Order: sequence, then structure tokens, then C-alpha cells
Amino acid sequence: MCRLLSPTFNNQNNHNYNDVSTYARFDDEQVLRVDVTDLAQLKQLEQTVEKHNLDLWSNLRIGTVDVRVPASKMNDFGTEVWSQSSVMIPNLQELIPEQPPAQLHTQNEWNFTDNAFWLDYHDMATLNNFTESMIQAHPKLVSRVSIGQTYEGREIFGMSIHGYRNRKKKETNIGEYYDEREEDEKDDDDGGADDLEEVGFEAKIKSWWSWLFGPARAFKKPSRPSKHPKTIIIHAGQHAREWIGPAVVTYIAKELILGYPSNKKIKRVVDQFEFIIVPVLNADGYVYTWETNRMWRKNRQPTSIPFCPGIDSNRNWGYLWNTGGSSPNPCNEGYHGPEAFAALEAKMMADFITKKKNVVGYLDFHAYSQLWMSPFGADCSQTPKDDEDIIEGGMVAAKSLYDVHNKKFVVGSVCKIIYQASGGSIDWTYAEGKVKYSYGIELRDTGRYGFLLPESEILPSSEETMAAVVSLASFIRKREKLWGHKY
Repeated sequence: MCRLLSPTFNNQNNHNYNDVSTYARFDDEQVLRVDVTDLAQLKQLEQTVEKHNLDLWSNLRIGTVDVRVPASKMNDFGTEVWSQSSVMIPNLQELIPEQPPAQLHTQNEWNFTDNAFWLDYHDMATLNNFTESMIQAHPKLVSRVSIGQTYEGREIFGMSIHGYRNRKKKETNIGEYYDEREEDEKDDDDGGADDLEEVGFEAKIKSWWSWLFGPARAFKKPSRPSKHPKTIIIHAGQHAREWIGPAVVTYIAKELILGYPSNKKIKRVVDQFEFIIVPVLNADGYVYTWETNRMWRKNRQPTSIPFCPGIDSNRNWGYLWNTGGSSPNPCNEGYHGPEAFAALEAKMMADFITKKKNVVGYLDFHAYSQLWMSPFGADCSQTPKDDEDIIEGGMVAAKSLYDVHNKKFVVGSVCKIIYQASGGSIDWTYAEGKVKYSYGIELRDTGRYGFLLPESEILPSSEETMAAVVSLASFIRKREKLWGHKY
């Protein structure tokens, strides 16, 4: 019999997961911030979390670790974990609605061009409606992209946003091409000495050419065929309860689409790259947080323990899977699955990237902690061969983000910022998917509300992240020398 006999498979934390008539309650549960000062304390905390099947709200690391502790486990936790701790959330239930949000959420006729849409969180049906509406309203700029199907039969789909078809050709005596030189010389989105040197050098060449042979001919910059633009993939919602991620990602999509006709910076990167934007990767889990349990993290696939469904898809990607920082316990929130890519969400996105072949950027949005992370997380002795470029791109993004609302994001590898975590998406996208600029981003906040970020934070978080994405795309464009398109 596999009842609640072994603490390894204790499921007392899983509040009425199979009773869809009630919404899970978290009365008197607390979120504690534990101060971990050395490796011995870290190992002790890790053992306690695994033993009592506690819910980690932040990754295990030397520093501070946030963990949700039920009232029934508080004494055991205090006895077994000798590190100092402080209370971040004294009663979790006070931040969670009494009824399922899906029942309270009305299907309004939303104006998706109005920032008022980002004053609320939205259920899966509304987010799907947003995506479909953008596709229908902007057919020359936006097309539909299907990624795959979940265990419960939901289609995971998103938008392809790319504007090269609308760019004007220019005739010169060296052929047809799109000339961006005038815009580049005025470009101040991430300019610096390199830009000034480039413009100065080109001006000298043109001056000598004019003196020797008459009027200068146009210079043709390195380009990529318009049929095969480089791709930047952006998604959120691997972890179901991180509602701020899908909200921010839909805002980014809206700004790229609506800003294209009038904003030069947006126009430049949308012409250069194909942006694939998928608001929610783990649709089954996201729906479950709206209908049954606000704190659900994993997907909804069955496991070897009938009352403990779900795999953590961000511990299930195939690069150095199950080598640390995840759990073999199906009842644990960090369960890595029975084998690599057992989670359908991770498998379908990896397959999509492999088929695309030309993906240059991958941004996986999560919450919380305000981190802009790069590979690696599985093997902390590894450093990407492109580490300098990757970190510089992250710094550019974090600087632009800070300039909007003064929110600081820490930039660095998963291993350096937090701790070992194998099976993560960005390790695979970089090492196996060959996506050079692979990032995992933890959005607001730093723990005051955690996964229950107030709705008042949605719009400012979206605004600052949009600025970061545009600056990062501009950085990639210049660093990789992707200039213009051949027609």
C-alpha cells in the first residue's frame, strides 16, 4: 500500500488537489526566509525540505532561501533547521481568494491596445483570446505559431512577429537592399565607442571615394536572407503559479506589434528578428491555478504516485538531467520526472527550437527574485564559450530595465547567482539547441509577495521588461553583425 506512511511521499501539502469543487486553502501557512551561511546549513535545509515535502519559493543557495511551511510542520522545521529565519508572509491565505479566480473572472470585451488590460491578471481563455486577436488584427506583421499539445489536450500556441516584408527596398548601383545606415547613425539604444568608430571609419572611406571617383556609392552591410531571419523565442508560464510571467510577455507582444509603425527602435529589431512569443507554456498547470490551487507549480501529467501528479518541466530538459538541484520525489514541487523530456512542455519547446535551427535568443520568464540568469546550472564547473557576450547582453538588458523604474536585477550564471539546478531550459537551449543568448529571467519582486505579486505591479514590471528586451535585441543585432536584409 502506498498511503501516507513514508515522509518521503507525504502529500499533506497538496490541498484537495483532486476536489475541483473547492479552492485550496493555506490558512496559517507562512513563507519563511532562511539565512543560509554555509554548505552544511544548506544541506540540512535541503534534507528537511525533501523529508517534509516543503514548497521552496526560491532556489536552494548559500544566502537567503524562501520556503512555505504549513502550521503543522512549523515545530519540526524549527527543530531541524538551525539557521536563522524571518517571516516574509505570516498567513498565506490572506493573499489568496476564497473562491477560484476562474469563477470570479468575467469575460469582458477587452481592448488589447489599452494598458488597462495589464491592470489585472487573466485566465487562460482570455490570454488565448489576446493572442488570436493580435494575429487577426495584424496579419501582415503577426502569424500564428503552434508549439504542441499538453497532456490534457490544450494547444500551446503563440505569435510570430516579424516585419521584414513591409520594409521598403532601395535601388542603388550595387543592387537592391534595405539601407539602415542613416538609422544606425542616429541609434542611441545601446550606442558607445564601437558605434562612433564605425561611423567615423565609414565617413572617411566615403570622403576618400568621393575625392577620387566622385559621389560615394552606398555601402552594403552584412545581411541575412529575408526568408530566414534569426529568431528570438520568448515565453513564460513553465511554472503555473508565476502569473506575472504571462502578463509581462503579453505586454511585450503588444508593444512590439503596436510600436512597429512609429517606434524606430522597435521597428529595427522587429525587421531584423522573428520574435516567437508564447505567453503560457504550461497551460494545464496555469488553468489549474485558476480553478483549484493557486500555488500549483508543475504540469498535470500523471506520475508513479497517483495522488501526486505533475512534473516540473524546468527540471526536465535533457542537458545533464538529474545531476543535482531537483527531486526524484513525485510529490515534490521540483520533481524532475522519470526521464529527460518526459514533460510534454519541455519536449515540445525543445523540438520546436531544433526544427527552427536559426534561434539566436531564448528568454524564459519566471518569478520571482529579480535575476537575469545565464547558463550553466547543472555543472557549475562549466562556463559557456560565449560567456563574455552572454553576460554583456544580460548587463545591457538589466541596465535598460533599471532605467525605467529603478529596479535592480542581478546578472550572472545560474550556478553563480543561486545554486546548482539541473534540467533547466537555458542549459539545454545553449548547449544542445545552440541558442547563444539563452536567459532565464526571474521577475519582480524580491520576496515581499513572491508568487502573489499584486496587480498594481503588473504594468510597471511589464514596462521595464519591455525596455530590457528591446535593448537586448539591439545588442544581439550589433554584436552578431546582423544588419539589414537582402530582398
